[in-house]
Amino acid sequence: METARKLLDENKPTEALERLKTILPSSEAWRVHELIGAAFHDLCDAEGAAQAYFNAACTDKYLRGQRAHFSNYLFALHYLPQLDAPALIQELAVYKSLYRDVEPLPPIERKPADKISVAFISPNFCDSSAARFYEALLTDYNREKFTVTAWNLSAEEDAFTKKFRRNVDNYFKLAAENLMEAAIKIRDAGADILIDLGGHTEGGTTLQIAAYRPARIQMTGIGYFDSTGADFIDYFIGDEFLTAQDASFTEKIFPLANAFAFRPNDKMIRARQARRPFPHKNFTFGSLNNFMKLSDDYLRAVKKILDAVPSAQIIFRDTTPLKSRQDALAERLKAFGIERAEIRRGSDNFFTDYSAVDLILDTFPYPGGMMTALALYMGVPVLNLRGDLAFTRTGADILRIADLDELIVTDADTYASKAVDLAEHRAHLAALTGAITIDKLVDTKRFVEDFYGRLEATIR
Repeated sequence: METARKLLDENKPTEALERLKTILPSSEAWRVHELIGAAFHDLCDAEGAAQAYFNAACTDKYLRGQRAHFSNYLFALHYLPQLDAPALIQELAVYKSLYRDVEPLPPIERKPADKISVAFISPNFCDSSAARFYEALLTDYNREKFTVTAWNLSAEEDAFTKKFRRNVDNYFKLAAENLMEAAIKIRDAGADILIDLGGHTEGGTTLQIAAYRPARIQMTGIGYFDSTGADFIDYFIGDEFLTAQDASFTEKIFPLANAFAFRPNDKMIRARQARRPFPHKNFTFGSLNNFMKLSDDYLRAVKKILDAVPSAQIIFRDTTPLKSRQDALAERLKAFGIERAEIRRGSDNFFTDYSAVDLILDTFPYPGGMMTALALYMGVPVLNLRGDLAFTRTGADILRIADLDELIVTDADTYASKAVDLAEHRAHLAALTGAITIDKLVDTKRFVEDFYGRLEATIR
């Protein structure tokens, strides 16, 4: 197993995978399956990763481990086109059953307080895609009505962490080794409302703490894009558009006017100010999302689009710098017969891509969230295919908030024909691009007022 770990550290997932297959069955099979999942991640094989995490959950002897592996499995399922509401409901019910023996903490008597105590819990509070949507909630709240406490499960901090912790009323690091003790600390600090920003990311550790019900009202959302399946989470933070067609939620919907408000970080602001679109002869599509989101259906649509626009090209940019993922995509593109494609690894310098791209082809069924908002912020239009499940509608919701409904379609054929039409009618696309307004999308003031106003109505 150590050899396989070393191979993964060296970004040799194919060799690691072959090594791991030779040591099954094993007395620590769950560890092997976990590493197999990591290898499939490094090969951009979403189906393989999901199966590996499921196998890890089935072979782990301990409930805590089963819950963590199943969270990884649930997250990976969202990359797969075959995921629908009935299948998701079934899998969420399995996750719920893993908490059948958890007893909630006894509530403590609280004296009436002038302020409502809001606690946020996250796997980490470093700058991230999710942070671009929740930062304002931690910095711009009404301090006369609310106290805000941030509970961080990670010792890691960056400039963003240091910036926001100066703004919140309280900031604590939690050792995740003892989940009940972490929950007791949150309860004893007097949280009226606990907002989970992790969901099924990072093995769902934040959910395992929330399972003890340290707060009377518990919510998820913003940092996570879908139902948790947990009956100890009362609300999912969304809006009418995001959740309107989704029957899979076990939570009640906490309905905001808009579920998203984007706050760019300093690097994004500088990149936007420095951006100088340069003329390029050939129409250029862009796909600047995690390569795990490049489903077969999506690549078939890309092939159809490029075949219909022979002079066009596409830039694929991953969110990680792994060469193995670049190589894996090259093989997939070859299998699909997709040419005129440039494959770039993840890099801090990806902002320059926006000057080379005419139209972003958003991935489906799992679209971009922050990457959609960022593209609009950088002045590049995004074509989106929305589905019915909430996680398939995040990109469309962001476009809706930005008044770009024309760029939202509902099936793959229309997606391809719309992309071709925009490439062939560049004056119309230029008009769309010039009309992009981000005022509503970056209106964090209204978002914060709406969020905390509804929190106050809920707690009172």
